[in-house]
Amino acid sequence: MSVTIIIVSYKSDSRIEKCLKHLGKKYSKIIVETSKDKNLKINLEKKYTKTKVILSSNIGYGSAMNLGVKMSKTKYVFMTTPDILLKNDTLSNLYSAAKKLKNNFSLLSPVAKSYKNKSLIEVKTCEGFAVFVERKTFIKIGGWDSNFFLFYEDHDLCKRFNNTKKKIYLVPDAKVKHKVGGFYKDEVVNEIEICKNWHFMWSKFYYNKKHNGLLYAYLITAPFMFRSLLKSFFYFFINTDKFRIYYARFSGLFNAYINKKSWYRPIIKN
Repeated sequence: MSVTIIIVSYKSDSRIEKCLKHLGKKYSKIIVETSKDKNLKINLEKKYTKTKVILSSNIGYGSAMNLGVKMSKTKYVFMTTPDILLKNDTLSNLYSAAKKLKNNFSLLSPVAKSYKNKSLIEVKTCEGFAVFVERKTFIKIGGWDSNFFLFYEDHDLCKRFNNTKKKIYLVPDAKVKHKVGGFYKDEVVNEIEICKNWHFMWSKFYYNKKHNGLLYAYLITAPFMFRSLLKSFFYFFINTDKFRIYYARFSGLFNAYINKKSWYRPIIKN
């Protein structure tokens, strides 16, 4: 099958190995490792067949995926993350669905739960942690919006595809396991959590500004701004960890308000 699997990874050493073991040997795999971990690259390329590791700075999920797609050469790409485990027939069922639709689709998404009806399910949006797409179609629409570092990039991609004539489908017989979290080392977890909160708020404002207008973006995020500011003051005196979380939310939203890019990156010592 003309499919390349693209995985974006950041310091997920143990989980990426489990993920690769479930992918088998017949598919080409491109891993974009955004922590510039040279040892990981050497280890994975030596240990797994048809596997290429691209080392990158921490440019964000969407930008890293765009880089992986650019490096691929197959008709289709399956974009996913290290916390996804595939069943043996997941990719073949996605491929079969693409052929059944005669490529008249935008995104195909595997499912993490069971459906009684095995027919394709038309949806308006799907989660970006596992999507199957025709490479040419993906590039034509502009790929992931690289302004997002984290969160809402999948909503944005689906929104843009919804404006075309091609549809998004869930494929019920293409199953995945989504093991959320739990693959970062202890010293990394807190900083990753702060980074997530910062970008969740930044991306929420940017997405709404892009698709619904500036006024709507302010209106829908204003309650979050005031809540995060009040809780920052409250926890400043009693709980440092919670203070950092709520201040990150405030800071992310404030930076979006003043039109700054999504600049925050986790502060992690190598």
